[in-house]
Amino acid sequence: MPAKKILRTMKIVSMGGEASPAKLGQKLGPYGIGGKFCMQFNAMTSDRSGDLVPCILTIYEDKSFDIVLKTTPVTFLVKKYAHIEKGAADKSKSAGSISRADVQKIAEYKMPDLTVDSLEAAIRSVEGTVKSMGVKIVD
Repeated sequence: MPAKKILRTMKIVSMGGEASPAKLGQKLGPYGIGGKFCMQFNAMTSDRSGDLVPCILTIYEDKSFDIVLKTTPVTFLVKKYAHIEKGAADKSKSAGSISRADVQKIAEYKMPDLTVDSLEAAIRSVEGTVKSMGVKIVD
């Protein structure tokens, strides 16, 4: 059996369990899969409600598709753990603080999607994002 011909691959980012054809119609409408994608995505992400969930969507010529879920972005997790709306616009001001334990939790969660080979490297990567957001790390 020959492999299916790929029509398009795209990244979709939506809140877990909250994808709707109204929000994603412009991206998915031309391919005729809006409703089916949203139902499948919502079923797959119902346990991640309240989190931003990126996915890689591969659409085939026969209007079938594959969804590969990714982990929630580090910036979203930092804002969630630090209880802030957004990072600091000015680096001299602090947007909030996050504990070192929370940084480690984020790094452990993100390990599958990061291009690092150790937890220490993942922690350093997350720390860099935290610092660039103007969030302080406290012990």
